[in-house]
Amino acid sequence: MSKKQPFAPLLCVVDFHHARGPEIEHWIGDDAGIDPTIENDWSLIPYMALPDGAHTSTEEFSYFTLVYKAKEGADVEPTSVFGISCTQQLDASELLFRPVDVTRSAVQKAVVAITDRPQDFSALREKLSIVTRAWFAQKDFRDIEILQVALSREPGG
Repeated sequence: MSKKQPFAPLLCVVDFHHARGPEIEHWIGDDAGIDPTIENDWSLIPYMALPDGAHTSTEEFSYFTLVYKAKEGADVEPTSVFGISCTQQLDASELLFRPVDVTRSAVQKAVVAITDRPQDFSALREKLSIVTRAWFAQKDFRDIEILQVALSREPGG
């Protein structure tokens, strides 16, 4: 077996679509368009990140673990990585840009951080809360620059 490759932190955005349910909208920090969901069988992230009943709170956090497999072709053992999501919602009437598929009165999204350093969760939770609030305050979810900047400032990001 070869040496374990370092894990680069990832962010994703999970949206609650009125017809399809929770789904990943963006990955930030992934390699050149490779979807880590498929590569690692992380198909349940949307349901773990945006749990049923999260809409009853102004801000909600979820914690979960995932199995991380090395990049294709690498001969290493899978390991655990850790996810934390921050879910918030915004009244759809406040959006500066309202996509045609926004048919409900509120937009609900989760910003998810995936890391191999669970010992940093306290600081990461605070940062995720601040970044998510700032992103929602823009009232235009097309602009993800604040999320990209946040990831670039993470250790290993």
